[in-house]
Amino acid sequence: MLNRPNLRIFILAFISFGLGALLIFNVLLIDVKGIHMNSGTHLTDYNGISYVDKEEIRAQRGLIYDTNGAILAENVDAWDVIAYISANRPSNKKGIYYVADKEMTAAALAPILECDEQELLSLLRRDSFMTYLGTAGRGISTEQKEAIEALNLPGIEFVKVVARNYPFTPFSSHLIGFARYTYVEDGGQNDLDGKTGLEASLNNYLSGTPGYTSYYKDTGGNALVGQQVEYVSAINGNDVYLTLDNRIQTALQQTLKSSHKSGTRSKYAWGIVLEAKTGKILAYDTYPTYDQNDVNVKDYLDFNTMATFEPGSIMKPFTYAAAIDQGKFSPDDTFDSREYYLSTNKEGKIIRVNKGAKHIAIIRNNQRLSYGTINFWVGFAKSCNTGAVTLLEKYVDQDIYKEYMENFGFYKTVGSYGIANEAEGVENLTHPLDIAISTYGQGCSYTGLQIMQGYTAFCNGGEMLKPYIIDKVVDSHSGEVVYQGGREVVGTPIKPETAETVLQLMEFTANSGENTSAKKYTLHDGITLGDKTGTAEAIENGSYSSGLTIHSIVVTMPAVNPQYLVYVAYEDYNSLANNQEYVRDLENVIATTYGLYNLPNESDDPEVNDRQIYANGMPSFINHTPKFAEKMADEYGFKATILGSGSTVLAQYPLPDATVISGQRVLLLTSSNGISMPNMKGWSRKELIAFWNLTGIEVTIRGSGFVKAQNIKAGQPIDNTSQIGVDLE
Repeated sequence: MLNRPNLRIFILAFISFGLGALLIFNVLLIDVKGIHMNSGTHLTDYNGISYVDKEEIRAQRGLIYDTNGAILAENVDAWDVIAYISANRPSNKKGIYYVADKEMTAAALAPILECDEQELLSLLRRDSFMTYLGTAGRGISTEQKEAIEALNLPGIEFVKVVARNYPFTPFSSHLIGFARYTYVEDGGQNDLDGKTGLEASLNNYLSGTPGYTSYYKDTGGNALVGQQVEYVSAINGNDVYLTLDNRIQTALQQTLKSSHKSGTRSKYAWGIVLEAKTGKILAYDTYPTYDQNDVNVKDYLDFNTMATFEPGSIMKPFTYAAAIDQGKFSPDDTFDSREYYLSTNKEGKIIRVNKGAKHIAIIRNNQRLSYGTINFWVGFAKSCNTGAVTLLEKYVDQDIYKEYMENFGFYKTVGSYGIANEAEGVENLTHPLDIAISTYGQGCSYTGLQIMQGYTAFCNGGEMLKPYIIDKVVDSHSGEVVYQGGREVVGTPIKPETAETVLQLMEFTANSGENTSAKKYTLHDGITLGDKTGTAEAIENGSYSSGLTIHSIVVTMPAVNPQYLVYVAYEDYNSLANNQEYVRDLENVIATTYGLYNLPNESDDPEVNDRQIYANGMPSFINHTPKFAEKMADEYGFKATILGSGSTVLAQYPLPDATVISGQRVLLLTSSNGISMPNMKGWSRKELIAFWNLTGIEVTIRGSGFVKAQNIKAGQPIDNTSQIGVDLE
């Protein structure tokens, strides 16, 4: 006889066995007979419809970050609007309605969806029980959804989807690009796909792999409990970390934009900031740009890589390098800087002939200036075209010169991973005149990325580095690095001593007073730079006569053993390019780059000697709440200033892992909205520039030293239309 505990166990086991048997019987009944035992529903042959239903589980698209961990591309909740437009809609039970008044519904939705009312009305009049509301009704924001819900429109419902959002947009929009759903007729949609830029070229990394689940449904379309057939989980896309620094990127964008607002009738502007010793791209942009969240793109052309152009005198360092590298030339040599009457000898080589002799063309300097007999140091600084052609006549054979240009990589794509649709350089070195004018950057066409790659050879003792934009790609689930970018030597076109001499020529150009063509770009605050400017006539409608001019500059910083390269170019109808506002903003890019990546010194802060230095000790506040970030800053002895009304920190100054000092002022951006004017008394120029870069709010700086007065009272609301002015002493 069973005792009482054993009896209970026996009863539970019997019940469990019975339920298991029933479940197995039900599954067999479904599989063999196509009948669901509980409901009695026949599942297998109902008007030819299978009742094993399969639903896709979407994979989350990978995120894109900048070098500091700020999110540049993310996934956010969005909504597709569905309109049930027939009383015969399925499951039209009590309390569930359809769109009866189509005219009223179209009129109410059109302003919220920002679309044409008549287009909506035509969709609502379709001969079906349900319709999507076109492109305007796809992927709407939560705010739009809530506005529609407040109208209580019968028959209007929502399907949750995922949209791509770009928190810092416009932010290197041509390079990063954008991703969108591709919708098909009758309500179908595929995965979120990259359409342009890195979003498209890295789509295989970012998109992930969808999963699915399948289960039995009854004839009413309802899932049967416990009848799941199969489940395969989705694999989310990989996360991509770029080398871009959002603060330097912001400064570059301001400079490019200034070329348009200055009244120079600029058409396009483009630029790159590069870490010279690694090839890491810190900033990269083309202007006009566009909002990646509200795509209205007039021109997809990325001028840094997709377009070639005549670069002008920023090509002279390469001509000089070829001559120096041959060992027959010294910048101390002299030449006649007057007009150069170009001809050729019997071998077809370039020679100079006297005025009045038969000649192919006349080579002149910019604005037809002449300086008599000068040495090549001065000729380089004054950017004499006649000096560049003289090098080809006397110091380097023109065929060898062509080989140097090829070795510098100008006739093939750079091939930086992730950057698609890159154009090749145009050689055009067949006719003697074309060869001659190429020495100063006319008659040949290259991309900005090719030029920056070439300049890395001067900064690395002759080793040329490939610029790169992808720092790493990380598996979002495991954290494993599946792709790692890094320093890559792609050639050694010149000797170390040649590279050093070219850098000295660029330093002389930036710091030789009246001798230089680039004196207006010379930076202050004790930073020694090297630079080379360029001005080139551009072809428009097949002719050079339109007055369209390309202005450019390449800056090495510092001049000795450069760590960074800055390149900016823009085209307009002003051949002199004397705009001071543009020059000031260019200096902002240089100062921002230099300031962010260097150890603070006594000139930055008068109290530095009483503080503790933390080598590589700046913590990351990004993605933390402002309250937590302030607490962290206080623990380090930093002075935290919160900028914006957001709930998380988006960007910070100084950078994570920067070398900092106790008592350092830390700026934390949470949003571009709700910014209050801080008390800037005692701020350094570096901190003012950091504020400008983080917020996009321009600051007019007068004087030197530290802020003693500001024109807007602390605590007042400010935005990017505010005119902040500060006086330093």
